[in-house]
Amino acid sequence: MLKSRSLRRSVLGYFSLSTWLMLSVLGFYLAYDYQKELASGLKKSLQVVAEDLSHHSAEAEDVKSVLQQHFHEQYKKKSYDLLFDHLAYTVNSDPEVDPNRMNVIKPITKDLTIVISSERGVIEQKLLVFVTKLLVISFISWLFINGIFDLVLKRLFQPLECLVDFCKERSIQKSAVTLCSGSQEVENLKEAILELQESNETMCEQKQDIFREAAHELKSPIAILKARLALFKQSESVDKALFIVESEADVKTISNKLRELLFLKEIEWDMNKQKEQISMQEQCMMMQQAFRPILEKKGLDMVSNWDEDFSLYVHKEAMQKVMQAIFENIFMHTKNNSTIKNYVDADQHRLHIVNDLGAKSDETLFSSYIGSKMIARLADKLDYVYEVEAKDGKFYTTIVFHSQ
Repeated sequence: MLKSRSLRRSVLGYFSLSTWLMLSVLGFYLAYDYQKELASGLKKSLQVVAEDLSHHSAEAEDVKSVLQQHFHEQYKKKSYDLLFDHLAYTVNSDPEVDPNRMNVIKPITKDLTIVISSERGVIEQKLLVFVTKLLVISFISWLFINGIFDLVLKRLFQPLECLVDFCKERSIQKSAVTLCSGSQEVENLKEAILELQESNETMCEQKQDIFREAAHELKSPIAILKARLALFKQSESVDKALFIVESEADVKTISNKLRELLFLKEIEWDMNKQKEQISMQEQCMMMQQAFRPILEKKGLDMVSNWDEDFSLYVHKEAMQKVMQAIFENIFMHTKNNSTIKNYVDADQHRLHIVNDLGAKSDETLFSSYIGSKMIARLADKLDYVYEVEAKDGKFYTTIVFHSQ
């Protein structure tokens, strides 16, 4: 597996390449412009020379002699300008032009024409010196710009490196993370890491609470079962049939305790998720549809006055599990061939469910082991009020939701 590159190095690499390309394009433009300027300057100089020679030879009878004398005196002896180091001239009625040299043609008389020329190598020589200087300046500028940018990147990425060290080293105190201050994005990341850490710590505490509670709740039933087994082993007079019944009851008690703890664990895990808006009418219809086989088997009808729906902003999955446990307990303890009435108060966010109390059904579902005490225990966490009452053969269930 290839090792991932550092983000800082990647950004610096892209910036360095971009900077060098930009400097190269700029340097190419400057070199091209300088070459054009040199060529234009040389041509203008040649035109000046041609005008000068034409002026001095206009009145002379021996044009060639005057031109030769003036040329050598005025230009050949004055090598102060590199452009004049390679000057040459020809005077002819039909002069030849060398395409490899810079040429300026100037008529002197009706029959004679002067051609002033210079080698192009002088331009290339000056251009080479200019390009060399330009490369040196560009390279130094490139190093300087990238050095400054590297320092800026180091300062910008320092808070990220600080956060990485904080995540790796668990021994670092939370107060140290306040030193990892930077841009708005870094601050948001820091807050997210702290929230995640707090969430993990809360989850760990919840797990520890569950294990402690499991140990506490199961301690007595397991101790009773162990004592019963020891008594059965030591005494031959123990009624075997009674022992089996009592042992099965002990195992069932332990199993129910474990189911309740698992139910609590699922609810607490679901409460770590984001809240969302849910329709209570939709939730009740889902419950009715999910338990349709049991309702049909027991001949149960369920009626509701859903004239007005109401919604809650809650932990959806957690609330669904609680509602499932509530309705399962109602369905499993309702008299066969009866009607379950659900009275809805949308303004008060209240459900009042009335059913005929019957014997416990033979159907067993997971939540049927979750008693009313367990449901009431979750009321504070999910912000609802749960009350049950058995009176005159009726079983009344009331749920008032405070979550908005």
